[in-house]
Amino acid sequence: MVSTSTLCKNLLNVKGIVVEDANVWCDESNVQHLLIKARPHKRLQHRCPHCGCKCPGYDHHGITRRWRAMDFGGVLVEIESACPRICCPQHGVVVASVPWAFHNSGFTKDFEYSTAWLATQLNKSAVAAYMRIAWDTVGNIISRVHQDIEPDMHKRLDGLRVIGIDETSYRKGHKYLTVVVNHENNTVVWVHEGKGKAVLTRFMELLSKEQRESIKVVSADGARWITDCVNKYLPNCEHCVDAFHVVEWAMEALDAVRKQSWHEARDAAQSYPKRQKADRPKKEISNARIEANNNKIKLIIRRSFGFRNIQNMLDMILLVCSNINIPLPNRPAAYTA
Repeated sequence: MVSTSTLCKNLLNVKGIVVEDANVWCDESNVQHLLIKARPHKRLQHRCPHCGCKCPGYDHHGITRRWRAMDFGGVLVEIESACPRICCPQHGVVVASVPWAFHNSGFTKDFEYSTAWLATQLNKSAVAAYMRIAWDTVGNIISRVHQDIEPDMHKRLDGLRVIGIDETSYRKGHKYLTVVVNHENNTVVWVHEGKGKAVLTRFMELLSKEQRESIKVVSADGARWITDCVNKYLPNCEHCVDAFHVVEWAMEALDAVRKQSWHEARDAAQSYPKRQKADRPKKEISNARIEANNNKIKLIIRRSFGFRNIQNMLDMILLVCSNINIPLPNRPAAYTA
């Protein structure tokens, strides 16, 4: 048999932690909590959260903090530990770091990594409901995890040869993002809020001389600000218009011809004598709800990247397109996801 301390360490999946005590309690909503009182191992105490250096203590007025960990069988797991303040020669007076959480976070690293993974697969509202956190908290966790995984994004700019540049709207009211894609591995290498020459200039000036010279081909639409920027910073590369926009322009031209033909046919029809209107039922049944559910079904299939088993797809549709409430463990009966 394992001890309570060993069991808690395995549940938390944290190295360099000393478990002092553990107990289970229920809150006012009858939700069970497992509170684990712990402290960092001696070799990891009094570490600066920014540089990781071991620093002297600043005072004896440390506070006690709690961090959410991954649930265990529906039971909310929390870590409680004292957090002394230290004096770092480089960063000044700061709260000492702990090995199980990022700086200024109320969650363990495992919790945040799991939340970030779920956010890449589901919408943020569903992730917030399942992890029992606020909707805005999901976005903050995504940013912390990304910064931990990729502290230096400039490495994405190395070895670029064939890139694509475009803008895309992300919110109503002319809210745009400028996106630069590496065509060779189909990854986004740079993205920034806004559009226009000033925004794209930021990207170009991040590139070193060697990085600019390595870019051989740039694909983009016919925007003048992209052309001017490419000609200024990448004069030796080949600038081509991507096929998607060529097809889009052709379809827009075809729509213009179609609209003109329709207006001409309508004007010609107005010269004919009018026919008497046939009797229609007073009430018409709308097909809008069916069309709305059809769109929802398409979204389910697209979000799941298709289904190999037809029954699985049917069950998923019946779960989503209905009033069924899937119960989650250790939640109040009135809780809805």
